[in-house]
Amino acid sequence: MLLVSNHPRWRTHAEHDDVTWLREIETCKVKGADGYMYEPVWINPVDAEARGIENGDIVKMYNERGAVLGGAYVTQRLMPGVVYMDHGARYDPIVPGELDRGGAINTITPHNTTSRKATGMVVSSFLVEVEGINLDELRKKYPEAFKRPYHADAGLRMERVLSRK
Repeated sequence: MLLVSNHPRWRTHAEHDDVTWLREIETCKVKGADGYMYEPVWINPVDAEARGIENGDIVKMYNERGAVLGGAYVTQRLMPGVVYMDHGARYDPIVPGELDRGGAINTITPHNTTSRKATGMVVSSFLVEVEGINLDELRKKYPEAFKRPYHADAGLRMERVLSRK
């Protein structure tokens, strides 16, 4: 599938991601069964049905560079064969370099730069696949990642990414 991405409507990259009232907007976050607020993955009903995905399901979007989790937002506002997710989300790795819970698609973008003279990332569009996941199985497989501090209203807490050694 072709993933298209743009700057987030409800934040500037990861800035303002902790503004609690923004999370009440349906297209800002999708609340998973585990209480985590996932980045929305917009998907056409035709593609969602073919993959057994329903609105609000937690999905894995992946390619050869890794995978990110997101919450399915099933909508006809995208043509079949295309998915949409904002870029610039906060990185919350379950398996660093392989699986991100925060929806940071920057981790699965092509490694080439926008041109020979510019070092920007290619986040506008690239290829991915999307599939539903079993959140309970993932929690059993990676219990430590799901036990890290998380604020139900504001999201990631500093203790998730900082260690005091």
